[in-house]
Amino acid sequence: MAENFNYSFDKLPDDIGYNNIYKYQWTTTTNAIPMSAVSKIQNIVSKRWGWHFVPHKNMDYTRDDWFENQTLIVSFESKLDLVLTKLMISLNK
Repeated sequence: MAENFNYSFDKLPDDIGYNNIYKYQWTTTTNAIPMSAVSKIQNIVSKRWGWHFVPHKNMDYTRDDWFENQTLIVSFESKLDLVLTKLMISLNK
């Protein structure tokens, strides 16, 4: 397992985190990733991982609640990391 991380988004390695997309993907039912989940995932995985967002058709960036119209995708370099994370982390709204 990875060493114990308790980082903010700006302290993650460049190849981990936002807009790093890998082969094994988890399409979630939420529109955000909590910082607590980032720390937990970082403690579970052994390889690189990241997350990105897919905008819905009705996405309107001029609205105050624009972020509600997107889906969080978490992706992993390792299939085992994906499975472990899905079993151990809850990303419900």
